[in-house]
Amino acid sequence: MIPARITGHSTGENWIGLIDATYGIILTLLVIELPVIILDTIKECYQHSHSFSELSIGVASLLIGYFAVFTIIYDIWSYHKTLLRDAIQLRLFAITTSWLMFIGSLVPPFYYLVNHFSVKLLLHYADHPALAEEGLLRSRTVVYILIALLYWILAFLARKEQFQRGQSTEKRTELFRITGTAMSKCILTLVIMVIANSWHIPPPTPTLLLGLSTYFYFNFFEFSRQNHT
Repeated sequence: MIPARITGHSTGENWIGLIDATYGIILTLLVIELPVIILDTIKECYQHSHSFSELSIGVASLLIGYFAVFTIIYDIWSYHKTLLRDAIQLRLFAITTSWLMFIGSLVPPFYYLVNHFSVKLLLHYADHPALAEEGLLRSRTVVYILIALLYWILAFLARKEQFQRGQSTEKRTELFRITGTAMSKCILTLVIMVIANSWHIPPPTPTLLLGLSTYFYFNFFEFSRQNHT
């Protein structure tokens, strides 16, 4: 990190351009990998004489999974950008922003592995099904842990910002909601991971449920706010 004495006074908005670009690259990596895995799926279907309906199911599964992960990354970006706009602890935000972007950049390659193994198992052309099942389990677990970590860091940032001096009551309320919803999504991600792995639910259903949850407001910690008020 460049010392503040060199850069002078700055605000969280200085990082917004970098954040937009980084999340844009992450989303681009997701969509770039999509045609590759779709072409591999088509190739394997023809080689193993699968029907068009089976091919359609495989491709639809990939597209739904892409939509789900895209939605989750977009949700994380919106949280991150909102928190940086009025950042006060700039050094803390600089450090955590670098970690958020690093962790976020790991999602596309591991999700590619999820698609790779899930399609093999779905269309039954894996040479070693047991290894493919283990690869799917491990790669999917890593993706869920990465997403949970992203939401946890965002909740941590909002919590730290909430108790800084000079925050208005309205801003504190907003930060409390951001903390609660981000932490709720962190917990939900881990719960979905445990259920999906325990019951061997195939992709992209668990990820789709998590992606759809980003369209709704839910806060498992709302009751604590009511107790304080």
